[in-house]
Amino acid sequence: MKTKTAGMGGLVLVVALWSSSAAAVNVLYKVDGSKLTFKSVRWDAAKEEYLVKPVSGGEVTIPVAKKDVRRLEMDPPAEMTQALQLLAGNRQSEAVPYLQAVVSSCRGLNWDNVAREKLAAIYVKGGDPSKAIQMVDELLAAGAGASVSANMRIEYWKALLAIDPKSSKALKDLDEAIATGPREAVAIAQVLRGDLRRAAGRKDEALQDYMRTILFFENTGAVRTEALTKAIAILEEKNDTAGVAELRQKLAGK
Repeated sequence: MKTKTAGMGGLVLVVALWSSSAAAVNVLYKVDGSKLTFKSVRWDAAKEEYLVKPVSGGEVTIPVAKKDVRRLEMDPPAEMTQALQLLAGNRQSEAVPYLQAVVSSCRGLNWDNVAREKLAAIYVKGGDPSKAIQMVDELLAAGAGASVSANMRIEYWKALLAIDPKSSKALKDLDEAIATGPREAVAIAQVLRGDLRRAAGRKDEALQDYMRTILFFENTGAVRTEALTKAIAILEEKNDTAGVAELRQKLAGK
């Protein structure tokens, strides 16, 4: 069994990626230490509660407020199992309708967020930035930002800038990532913010972003090379021959 844990507000949801032979696991763990093994669960967004049908309760439905839930463990829906099999076979386009069905039928149960992240990756790879942005925006709106990987964040920024090189939404997210994000994302975020600032005519600020990556992220390979190349271009526009020569030396030495 493989598991994926995602934040959803104060709630931790653990979704199990089971093989067909694995036993079912559908358990709601409450903050007070008790738990409910259920045969079905539904999310009521208006009331912010889960409507749970316990295994031993017949057709009785028990409402459980989100604030009272510590975590939820549940099986994948059939559509997700099918989508995962298709993705494992590198058949992304065929997986899309199954993932879309999961988003629609599993709202609030975290499998919808798993499906959104996978859809976002497919849309990025397929060159459809607007749909990728929609999926990540829905993830963030659902309070599942913690489940968005660093790589997916980076693709999100690139998608935003592909649609609008001066995107205020991208700038806000890039600022936050640079201030608080993981190191592997910060270097890229600085280069992308430099691109945004350059597109807005703020060349000096763009140069500062590129230079921070050059000076403080020496072991970032292609990211640092990109920052060097873009910093050199700005310095050439400013006729700073000494600065260009210095950075060309760095670029040659990498």
